[in-house]
Amino acid sequence: MHAQERYGHSAVHADAHRIHRNGEAMFEVEASGFVHATPQHAWRVLTDYERLPMFVPDLVESKLISRKGNEAIIEQRSQTGFMFFTLPVHMKLRIEERPMATITVALLSGDMKHYAAHWELEPFSQDGVEGTRIHFDSTLEPNFFLPPLIGTAAVQMNVRKMVEAVTSEIERSSAH
Repeated sequence: MHAQERYGHSAVHADAHRIHRNGEAMFEVEASGFVHATPQHAWRVLTDYERLPMFVPDLVESKLISRKGNEAIIEQRSQTGFMFFTLPVHMKLRIEERPMATITVALLSGDMKHYAAHWELEPFSQDGVEGTRIHFDSTLEPNFFLPPLIGTAAVQMNVRKMVEAVTSEIERSSAH
């Protein structure tokens, strides 16, 4: 049973579509969910970068390379699936943290033409239950071809699975 169902809260909502920005086509994705946990607890889970592969689907490795104040450099390796094949994706990312509020992710190098992401945590009350609203948005374009209609559905599904995994881990670990 998903953590959201255990507490009677809404599931993760996700949406993806193709956009054109600066002459480039890319996917724009948005997802959000609610957890029965404090923003501080959600923050600890999201910023424990080396532990992410333990619960994020398709993420094989996440290594903290360096940290200076509220900036971190991490290296991630994942296996992304599409139809009948799986492709490895490697990214080196710069993370800018605004503690207990936002995490902004920028691609430094790797197997993506474009990748930028933003996590936002907000204290929130849903159905009389205190917790945290988690919002994720991203623009991305892989180095491999994804047909627009099938690609949009695949990207949306992958982001929903990732955010569901994160919210489930936050719920699971806050219950202990």
